[in-house]
Amino acid sequence: MTNDEMFAKIQARFPKLEKAAGQVKDYLTVRLAAKEDLLPLAKWLKESSFDMLETVTATDQLGPVDMKGYIRQMNFNPFLPEGATPQIVSAPTAAYPYRPVMDLLYVFFSVSEKARVFVHLEIARDGVSVPSLTPLFKSADWQERETFDLLGIRFEGHPNLIKILTPDFIQGHPLRKDYVHVKDRFDE
Repeated sequence: MTNDEMFAKIQARFPKLEKAAGQVKDYLTVRLAAKEDLLPLAKWLKESSFDMLETVTATDQLGPVDMKGYIRQMNFNPFLPEGATPQIVSAPTAAYPYRPVMDLLYVFFSVSEKARVFVHLEIARDGVSVPSLTPLFKSADWQERETFDLLGIRFEGHPNLIKILTPDFIQGHPLRKDYVHVKDRFDE
C-alpha cells in the first residue's frame, strides 16, 4: 500500500486529518487537528494492522533554549586550550516558526505491511493533557512517563505517571525551552 492510498484510507475515517508539512523520510506523516482524535485514531490504526507503537515523544516549540537552564560554570576539560567549558550562546533562528506549543509525535508500525505512520499532535504548553495510549499499547507506558518527566505533558489514564529519568528533587522539566535549573544538593 502506498502512502497516498494509506492516507486516503485514514482520511476517509478521520476527515480532519491532514498531511504534515514536513514528511519524515518516505513515511506517511499526518497531523491531528485535536487531541480528542488521538485515541480513536490509535484504536483504528491498531485494528488496521498497525500493531506496534514505536515512539512517543514531544518537542517544545517555544523558541531557542534558555541557557539559564543549564549549569555553565567553569569545569576543567583537558581537551580545551584553557581547560574551561565553552560558553554557548543560543540565539533565535529567524527562519524557524517558534510557537508557544508542544508538538507530540507518535510513530505507529505495521509489522505485516512493513509501514510506519508518523502522527503529529500540537497541544498548548501549559495545563493540557492528552489521552494515554497504554491501554492499547504496552510500549506507551515508559515513553509517556519519559515525556511527562522531561517535558511536563500529562497523559490522562496512565496507570503510573511518575518520573522515570530525573530524581524526585529536580524541579521543573529539563527539556522545556523555559527550564531554569534550581540549585540542589549536587551543586557546589
